Amino acid sequence: MRTVTILSVCGLASAALAQGPAVVDYGAGGVFDIFYGGSTGDVIGYRFTADVDMFVTDLGVANDDVNDGVLDSAHMVGIWRNSDMALLGSVSVDASGTPVGRFIYESVAPIALSAGESYTAGAMYAGGDLDSYTSGPGSITLDGISGTTAVFPSATDLGFVFPTEESGGNAGRIGPNFIWEPIPAPSSLALLGLGGLVATRRRR
Repeated sequence: MRTVTILSVCGLASAALAQGPAVVDYGAGGVFDIFYGGSTGDVIGYRFTADVDMFVTDLGVANDDVNDGVLDSAHMVGIWRNSDMALLGSVSVDASGTPVGRFIYESVAPIALSAGESYTAGAMYAGGDLDSYTSGPGSITLDGISGTTAVFPSATDLGFVFPTEESGGNAGRIGPNFIWEPIPAPSSLALLGLGGLVATRRRR
């Protein structure tokens, strides 16, 4: 896992910040390889509310394929802002990415999410890609986010687009995931004497 160190320009003070996956773990549910079927592909995932101001640093996809236990194909993964359906960031994830728990991740340019705002995490699955996602998990453990609701696209909005439809009572279609780190509050930085900051990341 990556650690984050905030350094003053003089190198006199530092503070390590915690980071980790938004979906920590989940229980059994229905397993599917695509929502509608077909080679165009469609985006499934979940709506959520950010509990804290955060940077998303990595986007990932579930590595729980029921066919052979490995990720067979590349999947586009993204995060959208719900208020205007704007795509905030995306990346293609395949088996060459970094495995963390039950997911494989690729790094992205940091995506800023605001506490109390609503977003959608989505991953695209296509017919014949030999991969699968879990819908309606019996349990779900979250970190930094809350209020997850499963989403899927309308039948006329296929491809890598914002999934407009929701499934009430379903906590999520667990294909996408992301790793986040908190954005330090200015007051916290001032207490540490960290004026004029330079942020550095040590990659995995």
